[in-house]
Amino acid sequence: VQLTCETPGVPLDDSNLIVRAADLLQAASGVDRGVRIDLEKRIPVAAGLGGGSSNAAVTLLALERLWNIQLGQPRLLSIAASIGADVPFFLLGGTGIGVGRGDEVYPLEDVCFENILLVNPGVAISTADAYRGLPAELTTPYLTDMMPFSFETAFHCVSAPMDVVGGLRNDLEPSVLTAYPELGEIRTRMSGSGAAATLMSGSGSTFFALFDSEATRAVAQRNLSDTGWWSAPVRTVSRSEYRAALGLVEDAGLDVGS
Repeated sequence: VQLTCETPGVPLDDSNLIVRAADLLQAASGVDRGVRIDLEKRIPVAAGLGGGSSNAAVTLLALERLWNIQLGQPRLLSIAASIGADVPFFLLGGTGIGVGRGDEVYPLEDVCFENILLVNPGVAISTADAYRGLPAELTTPYLTDMMPFSFETAFHCVSAPMDVVGGLRNDLEPSVLTAYPELGEIRTRMSGSGAAATLMSGSGSTFFALFDSEATRAVAQRNLSDTGWWSAPVRTVSRSEYRAALGLVEDAGLDVGS
């Protein structure tokens, strides 16, 4: 298994989730074939956007086809979960809710946001440090009081997505902002540019901002021209669109989490 990538800072050994996914699939299937993968990064490295996790999931799907093996969905999900908690989601795509470590994923009706702006200031944040800064009450095994919020938000978001933007929540954000207060400027700028909501993605340092129109989003992005920050206009992708892009049969065997 060989991995190439021209982006500085991307590991090419088995610390990269692509290589780990390929190695685990080889071991699980018993195939003795190899592969050379060329990675083209189009988002910042270690940005809290799930880039490595999505790469790993697509590697599993692609090599299952390339090597002509069929492990079945439960086995593939198990391999994905062993790579990282976010990886099983990217076998599914669309809108979903994750429970447990987040690796037990259930599909929901797709939520559509057309006008999103991603902003990354180039600050490197250690995921371990972000989790280390969590309040003690979030790291105990007694989290049942958190679940009503999670499920209520997830299901209400399907029918009225713009109604819940004020309730968006990332428990990692406060500790990250404490350690990197300069990231607060992103929120300030997005709010001043008319964003309906702004939230840190994952453990950062990327933030996403939701806008009610393409024109407002365009103005917000232009207002970042003096910062040197990376930004990109994006939208949500439906499950059917995601699976079609990967050449997968629509909703075939999606018993995710069972």
